[in-house]
Amino acid sequence: MERMKSREVKVGNLGIGGENPIRIKGMLKSRFSLKEMVKEVKRLEKEGAQLIRVAFMKESNLKILKELKKIIQIPLVADIHFHPRLATKAIEAGFDGIRLNPLNIVHKKDIKKIIKEAKQRKVSIRIGVNSGGFKRKFSSSFHLASAMVEVVRGYLRIFEEENFSDIIVSLKAQSVWATVLANRMFRKEFDYPLQIGVTATGPYLEGIVKSCLGIGILLSEGIGEVVRVSLLSSSCEEIKIAKAILQFLELRYFFPEVIACPTCSRCSVNLGKIVDKFRKKLGNIQSEKALRIAIMGCVVNGPGEAAQADLGIAFGREKGVIFKEGKVLKRIDKEDSVKELLERVEDAV
Repeated sequence: MERMKSREVKVGNLGIGGENPIRIKGMLKSRFSLKEMVKEVKRLEKEGAQLIRVAFMKESNLKILKELKKIIQIPLVADIHFHPRLATKAIEAGFDGIRLNPLNIVHKKDIKKIIKEAKQRKVSIRIGVNSGGFKRKFSSSFHLASAMVEVVRGYLRIFEEENFSDIIVSLKAQSVWATVLANRMFRKEFDYPLQIGVTATGPYLEGIVKSCLGIGILLSEGIGEVVRVSLLSSSCEEIKIAKAILQFLELRYFFPEVIACPTCSRCSVNLGKIVDKFRKKLGNIQSEKALRIAIMGCVVNGPGEAAQADLGIAFGREKGVIFKEGKVLKRIDKEDSVKELLERVEDAV
């Protein structure tokens, strides 16, 4: 799929948009403790986050955040609501970017002051509108999406008057369709990089489904330069889902992909147990190229699926057959399958 063109913006030393790959953003969820925040940042970096957002509401928090900024290397973005003074303080503190909410930082003179500081220090600004900021119901997803775009459009006029273009935009709703429509509308009119995601997604399963639908639809249309998955779960889990979305749309690759059949009455092995054991052994093996491993439970579709993967195994009643790039390599006992397959994956990455 071809990505729609956007201008390039720098967040610290990280390029967003333009010819850069789609980036993954994380968010700190730990309480304001330097030790806990540093630990969470390191976990997020290890998992694959490329920039991190931190929300704060009090100027007193800046002492810890300044220390955090000295310790970490990953670009850090301050999430600001209601208080324009916090935005200028965050810029002075050395943040790589700030987020402004156009529904609660609204006075033109305040916005211009923030822009002036950002321009002097070469700090990027994300204009981020969330549907919850309207505090009222809309008659349809289309009307909500239109309202979100209109708010951002008006905000952008101020930035363009000040000749400031280091801007990223996000338009997020708890509704998948409102999110998709808003981003489609915006991209038709503007070429600023878009951070995409669905907000306030709800409980874990619902959150994953909403995020995959909203982000997946937009990415499949070439829309989106930064992915931000929002879940009622750990911050690292959000990064894992973001990577999976990008990989399964064949936009970026991070890990060997395991394919397994859903099983039926034809399956004569405990496939779930075999796949779980293999995935645990696979651990943190990474692959920046497409590498698909099929583990199939019977002789009907199993050999075909396994043969179409880069590596695979299809089980019969007593034995398994290992495939590589469509060719049968050998027959093995079920007990040896995980060890044999893992060795071949290690050779392939």
